Amino acid sequence: MIPAVPVCLFMTVAVAAVTARDPLEAAREQFLQARTALQENRLEEYSRLAGKLQDYPLYPYLEFEELRTRLSRADEREVAGFIERYADQPVSGRMRQMWLYSLARYQKWALFLKYYREPQPVKLQCYALQARLRTGHTRDLAADAIKLWLVGRSQEKPCDPVFDYLYDKGHITQDLLWQRIRLAIANGQTSLAGYLAKRLPERDAALVKLYRDAHHNPADTLPVPALAADTPINREIVLHAVRRIARWDAPQAHRKWENLKSRYEFSPQETDRLERDIALSAAWQRTPEAHALLVAVPASAVDESVREWRTRTAIAQSNWPAIIDHVSAMPVAEADREEWRYWQALALEKTGERIKAMDIFSRLARERDYHGFLAADFLHWPYEMNNRRLEFDPETLQALQNTPGFIRARELLLARLFTDARREWAAAIEGLTIPELKAAAELARRWDWHARAILTVAMTGDFDDLQLRFPVDYVDSVNRIARRNRLDPGHIYAVMRQESAFNKDARSPAGAMGLMQLMPKTGQITARKNRIGLSSSRELYLPEKNIQIGSAYLRQMMEQYDQNLVLASAAYNAGPHRVVRWLPKKGVMAAANWIARIPFNETRKYVQRILAYAAIYDWRLDRPVIPLKKRMPDIFTEGYYDKFRQ
Repeated sequence: MIPAVPVCLFMTVAVAAVTARDPLEAAREQFLQARTALQENRLEEYSRLAGKLQDYPLYPYLEFEELRTRLSRADEREVAGFIERYADQPVSGRMRQMWLYSLARYQKWALFLKYYREPQPVKLQCYALQARLRTGHTRDLAADAIKLWLVGRSQEKPCDPVFDYLYDKGHITQDLLWQRIRLAIANGQTSLAGYLAKRLPERDAALVKLYRDAHHNPADTLPVPALAADTPINREIVLHAVRRIARWDAPQAHRKWENLKSRYEFSPQETDRLERDIALSAAWQRTPEAHALLVAVPASAVDESVREWRTRTAIAQSNWPAIIDHVSAMPVAEADREEWRYWQALALEKTGERIKAMDIFSRLARERDYHGFLAADFLHWPYEMNNRRLEFDPETLQALQNTPGFIRARELLLARLFTDARREWAAAIEGLTIPELKAAAELARRWDWHARAILTVAMTGDFDDLQLRFPVDYVDSVNRIARRNRLDPGHIYAVMRQESAFNKDARSPAGAMGLMQLMPKTGQITARKNRIGLSSSRELYLPEKNIQIGSAYLRQMMEQYDQNLVLASAAYNAGPHRVVRWLPKKGVMAAANWIARIPFNETRKYVQRILAYAAIYDWRLDRPVIPLKKRMPDIFTEGYYDKFRQ
């Protein structure tokens, strides 16, 4: 629900924000000046400016920045007062977290526990356990510590004293050690497994070494004499080794498994599960026998992944009867997905069931997505965009924009403090009803904050306002850059929409930056190759620069793959080296069939969305909508594309 609005001066000012002149503009400028003065240690100027801003919505951020500069010396009452005073704001949680780190650094454990609140990052959870240990609050400490210890990775250093306590008090049994060793090996953390093995008896430590060898050199480890005995741990190591082989070479894993499985008393569940894993690996590696292996997976091990990849491998082979069988075998909730409805309809048409096929196609063609557009192409129908303006309550919108959290979010946005603005927005929309979320999405639209508008309206399940969901920004730049790079503007817009949702300061966990999500190294190489000035990677956050370099890289991918948008989009997402591995070994494959068998779910969905979004952007740009089938030329073998590579 919308939070209650406190009575204060800035609320009165905010109501007037709908007038032509922005009443907070002067205060916002003073806020930025005060912030800069503080950062540059001009404290007298900071104090003078800050003293005039106590009624300004972002004043807590000035207090936060000033207090953090002297946090280790700050009085408890001052910090606690800040946390309590702004308890309903994101800055309160950030201050609490910073203070906890400071208290832990200076080992003020009693004070730490007094102000510790969950949830917190793992490092602070470790400090909290350490604080309990140092202050003698050890009730239930072992049970809580084991939860952090029992993970398949090395834990944060502050947990070490607590883990030492667990060992000293005998809480870490051999069974627990083996549990964590298994987790570590499954997570690829074999060094951790070796470290833990030092606490095991010599015989068990030798088994851990064998387990690690099976992880790193599975084919060489399987024949060693130590694995010959049919024991539970040996069976476990054999299964792990075969899985490791299957990860890179499913046919080899299948051959070795056929020779091995009769030598050990594997349980039916172990056998069935391993055969499932080998079959799925074969599918992801695009081996010729993948479909047969998936069909042979025992019924007890068949799950949604097996049903999915049975269908995908049949699609890759254009095995129409098998497609019908596999889709028919799916539970209703799975079979009703647009993707399977499309392939079922196409398979029915190919096998002579035209009336059934046309019925499915005609219903699917009304959907505004990749498979709906493919169905429309099959029927030679125009695409149904089904655009409908988002419905919202104006009074709800008015109430939201006068709510403190939304006011702070807007001020931070205008001050270009984007990370803080997103934090405030996330806090402001938490707990809102669907009608309130719709009004919030409309509010973000009015602020030209497209990424928040797109994210927020998606939470409502209302996807029909295409002006809101597919904004058209930077038109002049996109058109000019598209002409220069011989690209379709709709393609560039589709990439921006998919990559960043028009968040110009977006940064992915991997480090990709800006509107078109360029990795710094890719950006630098592409800029240099195309003689585009780029003095530092931070310039990738500049929209014009990002679109220039991103489009140049996109053109490069198009040129490498003979103007094939499907392959270029897959390469943009997953890298050209992977796309080369996914190309047909022989013959020609229809693009839709090839897309259906892309092994990475993320890349498959990415390519499908790029194609659908490009069509939607044709419509948004008032251009003739190019059918997907014209953007999806056939896929050839690797040799065909060799001549296009530079």
